[in-house]
Amino acid sequence: MSKKNKEIYSVDRKTGEITNECLRHNNRKRFKADTPFDNSIVPYLIMAFCATVDGVVFYSLFSGISYDSPMMLVVQIAGFLFGFDIVPIFIGIQYKRLRQGITKDKFVLIMALVVCGLAFAMNIALRIMTIDLISPSTVSTATSYMGTVTQETAETGIDATAIALTIFGMGIPVVTSLGSCMISFITYNPMKIKKQRIAEMMEDTRDEVRRFDAILDDYDAEPDFAENLEMEDEVKYQEMQMMHKAQVIGYCDYVRERLKEQLGNPTSNNVLSESICEAILARLDKELGLLNTQAATDAPAVATSEMGVPAEKETKYTTMIPADKATA
Repeated sequence: MSKKNKEIYSVDRKTGEITNECLRHNNRKRFKADTPFDNSIVPYLIMAFCATVDGVVFYSLFSGISYDSPMMLVVQIAGFLFGFDIVPIFIGIQYKRLRQGITKDKFVLIMALVVCGLAFAMNIALRIMTIDLISPSTVSTATSYMGTVTQETAETGIDATAIALTIFGMGIPVVTSLGSCMISFITYNPMKIKKQRIAEMMEDTRDEVRRFDAILDDYDAEPDFAENLEMEDEVKYQEMQMMHKAQVIGYCDYVRERLKEQLGNPTSNNVLSESICEAILARLDKELGLLNTQAATDAPAVATSEMGVPAEKETKYTTMIPADKATA
């Protein structure tokens, strides 16, 4: 079924209520993203990309410093990723809240800026101090008849490649940090989120009011619902009693006829032809009478006949039992 032909309502099988299938449909269209970059998943992908780039850059830095300690290498990279990628995201979120007037706490924003500043300063200092590790001194090798002799020539200048890599290592983390901060500031809109939640709650409340009104209308349409339900239960109970009595009589007649066929004796047939089910019916009437007496303490008294059933049901009861079985 296409979206245009989608059912607008359905009936709950358990409660019997009518469910609105188009609930929140208009709100989803109202707050739908204008561009693919405004979707909720896209900013997370971009921030993950920035963190990956920074991780590679930091690995190239710390792998030359802590190459003999893998655990220390992981901790150093994780610490710089926190300062360069996670903290700027919260800076953008807090700044957006300040701009929209949701909060007035600037201390958190200042502390986050201090953390980022320390991370930037540490990265610059480490890059400058380890510039010689990126581009080591030139090594010249001389070969003689006695073997190979290595001669190191110290150079007074610094290779341009090392300077370029150092500038790259200092600038790329700053670029990715500013990008994460900018993306979080643009995509995070607390006022829009609150408006959407309030609109959804209002629509849910209207639907709940509709359901309560439907329940009240059902009660107003049948004010004697409880009394009618009790009367129906009483009628069904009395009819079940009559059905059981009719079954007892039918079983008695069936057993008596089978005994007659098995014995084949006229004298025994005469004995069996008597009303042998009277004792069973009397016992059944006694049991039903006890039940009726117990029920009469909680319900109004009901006029009964000699058989222990309501007088208005006696005619119906007698019609359910065949004449030959009733006189047996």
